[in-house]
Order: sequence, then structure tokens, then C-alpha cells
Amino acid sequence: MNKKLLKRIEIHELMDLKIDYAFKQLFGSEKNKEITVVFLNAILQRTGRDTIKEIMFVNQEYGGQYEDDKQSRLDIVVRTQSDHLINVEMQLSNQNDMMKRTVYYWSLLFTSQLQRSQGYHRLLPTITINICDFTLFETPHYHSTYHLYEDTTMERLSYDDDVLEIHFIPHVTVSTLVTRATVRKCPIGSTNTQQKTLSEVSLY
Repeated sequence: MNKKLLKRIEIHELMDLKIDYAFKQLFGSEKNKEITVVFLNAILQRTGRDTIKEIMFVNQEYGGQYEDDKQSRLDIVVRTQSDHLINVEMQLSNQNDMMKRTVYYWSLLFTSQLQRSQGYHRLLPTITINICDFTLFETPHYHSTYHLYEDTTMERLSYDDDVLEIHFIPHVTVSTLVTRATVRKCPIGSTNTQQKTLSEVSLY
């Protein structure tokens, strides 16, 4: 299928990203690593020196520590060239505990960086991206991002301490983004082409 025709086809007509296998094949496989990098840079609005250039997929599994808690493997976890951890999750239904569940699994991933006797200064930023097939917040913004702020001044934590970042994005927005990223994916080593790709697939 040529690229001109592919551009006219929405990603949901090619594959259903709500199917676990399709989601992980597109975003969680080595053969599609370029798509994952472009996708993450667009979602996180990374450009210039902050651009994600390389990722390594990480298997991260947590077992039932609490009642009714089944053994769970996080959908997709990557480690960037800066050793930052990013978790991408597809959320299909709202169980009315999404924020608490998200913070809980974020905390497990965050604390997994430390080995026994290591200092807290070793902890690096950890990011969770939730792709939701439902409306979680009544807001005009399609993309909601959360950090740690001071209540009165609304001042964000300093760069070294700004370790929490959580995103909620509608599934339909991601489908549009992935269609563009898939068509325009490029070699990671090609800096100029990659910068153009990032601007073209921006969510905004």
C-alpha cells in the first residue's frame, strides 16, 4: 500500500489499538521502536536537547499484594537515554479509581529504581501516560497533564525534584497521532528529519 493512500486511512481502520496485542505490537516492539519514539516526543512535547532519541523496553510485573489484586504486567515500559522511566497504559473502562490506581502503579515504577542501601538522590523522573477509551475529566482540554505544585504560588518543583508526571489522553486523539507517526516515521539517527516529524505529529 503506498503512502498517499495510507495517509487517507485512519489507524482504527488498519488495527484496533484497544486490542492488547495490536497496542503492544505497535508501541511495545523493537521493530516499531521509531514509532514509539516519535509518539513519546509528541505526547511529552520534547524538542531540542530534551528530545527522546533512544529507548529500551523494560518488562515490569507486579504481583497481588492486596485483596482482589491480580498479578499485573504494565502494558509498556521504556527507559530513555537519560534513564527516565515511561509507562504507557491503555485504559478501556472507568472503574472510578483511575487516579488512585495510576498513582499507585506510578509509585511502584518510581521506587523500582532503587536497590537496597542506595540513596534517594538516585531517583529519576518517572512518567505515566494513560490512553483512555472513556471520559475521565470534564474539561475542554483533550490532553491533561499532572505535576507537583505548591498550592498557593502554583510554583512547580525544581527540575531535580520534579519527578512525577502523569498524562491522560483520549484514545481517539492517539489514533490520529499514530496514523501520522506511522506514515512519517524516520530513522532515529536522522536529526533534521526527526524534528520535522515531531512538529507534524504534534497533538496541538
